[in-house]
Amino acid sequence: MLATYANEAGVGLELVVPLLRPGMRVLEVGCGIGLLASFLRQSGVDITGLEPGASGFGFMPEIGSAILRHLPDTLRAEWLGIGAGQLDPARHGQFDLIYSTNVLEHIPDLAGAFRGMASVLAPGGTMVHLCPNYAVPYEPHFGIPLVPFLPRATAFLYRETIKKLPGIWEELNFITASRVKRLARTNRLSISFDRGVLAAAMRRFDQDPLFRERQGGLAGKVQSTARALGLLGLLEKLPAGLASPMIMRLQHDSKIAEPKAARSS
Repeated sequence: MLATYANEAGVGLELVVPLLRPGMRVLEVGCGIGLLASFLRQSGVDITGLEPGASGFGFMPEIGSAILRHLPDTLRAEWLGIGAGQLDPARHGQFDLIYSTNVLEHIPDLAGAFRGMASVLAPGGTMVHLCPNYAVPYEPHFGIPLVPFLPRATAFLYRETIKKLPGIWEELNFITASRVKRLARTNRLSISFDRGVLAAAMRRFDQDPLFRERQGGLAGKVQSTARALGLLGLLEKLPAGLASPMIMRLQHDSKIAEPKAARSS
């Protein structure tokens, strides 16, 4: 299990490091057991980790706290045991960079989370999130196809697989690119999606043995077929709405009209 978290921390590192600047205040949403946050703290980054311990990962805060107790101050990131929807600029201040890796799909109140994150995003700051796009009918935690927009039907068809990790299945919100766009507009955030993320994930099968072992079922077969047919290059050109995973980048945008409900209140 620790090897898996260390492996995914490497993915987060690749996502975040190009965005780091001196003096930044950084927030990791869903910091897990704190591996990436501790590494960045050691590198001199002013970072705070947020980990509420959702139903499928309720052990995270306990393990993370145990790790923190044994770390020197130079490695100890600040830890918030709250959900993203509870973020409050009056209590927690503002952050120049907010990021998450494979976390947003586990947040039950996604609208509240976006509202909370937007409230603590500093002017000129950036949010960047990596997560699945469930408009693509595939569930990566279980490695199973989805009945489009019918999670209950999927749960019935693959009940033997899902019952191994029921807490994780129950908390999935089946986030999509179109839903994220709506949430961005509601919170007056501009949004863009990186191209080529699916192609990079397919290449990872050849470069990362741990990833290949975890995702080697249906996704592995798709990758090997696409490679055999010479189609991997075409994946670079897929629009974000048709690709999974997705990387989104968000910033405050005063040009976006304030939602009607907010104007009338």
